[in-house]
Formats: sequence, C-alpha cells, structure tokens
Amino acid sequence: MSKRKQTILVADDDESTRFVLSRTLEELGFGVIVADDGATVPELIAAHAFDLLILDLYMPGLNGFGVLRRIRQPDPGFLPAPLTPSTVPVIVVSGEANPASIANAKARGATAYLVKPIDIDELAKTVRRILE
Repeated sequence: MSKRKQTILVADDDESTRFVLSRTLEELGFGVIVADDGATVPELIAAHAFDLLILDLYMPGLNGFGVLRRIRQPDPGFLPAPLTPSTVPVIVVSGEANPASIANAKARGATAYLVKPIDIDELAKTVRRILE
C-alpha cells in the first residue's frame, strides 16, 4: 500500500519565488500547487485537502493577513471559502522581519514564519517538522 503524497499550496505573487519554492518542495517529494495571489487561496483551501500552505505576507489584493483571516475565521459572505475554519498549517514567508508582523501573523493562525530570502535548508527543516 503506497502512502499518499503530501500536497503543499504555495501562494506568492513573485514568479521567481514561486518557482524556487515549488521546485525545492517537489525535489523533497511533495506535490505542489501554486497560486499567484492571495484572493484564490481561500477557494483553493475550500476545494482541496492541502497538507500545508506556504503564504507570502504582502501580495496585491488580498494579502497574507487577509488570507489567514478568511481561512481561520470563515465568513459566509466571502464564499467561496472554507465553510469551517481550516486547520491547514501555514508557513508565512515574507521579506518583513518586523517582530510586530511576525507576532500578528502567528496571532492570526500562522504555524511558522520565515524571512526572505528563504534559506532552503531552513525551509526543508520547517516543512518536515510541521508535517511529521
């Protein structure tokens, strides 16, 4: 019996970051789906069983804080979105190293916070730790 491949959603508006993250995660053996904005993330979370979300904090339109609010505290007025709070672990990735932003992201339900530029070894360790 084969084990199901764990799937990670990567949401970042920067194409090169999406490429590096998705390529790295695929090389680690994960399935990866990418989103280039925050607005599509709640819909994707509602439609798929992701094992992990890697979320950029600052994207145009719906930013990472808004995404966390919508998936952790769904509002039926913002459908399509999860009808119940999503428990998918979230790693926030951001160029913002401000302690207030880190605390804010964690208060809204982020599991971990990594500062860009992403250290690939740190990313791999964090992903494995969360998914074990």
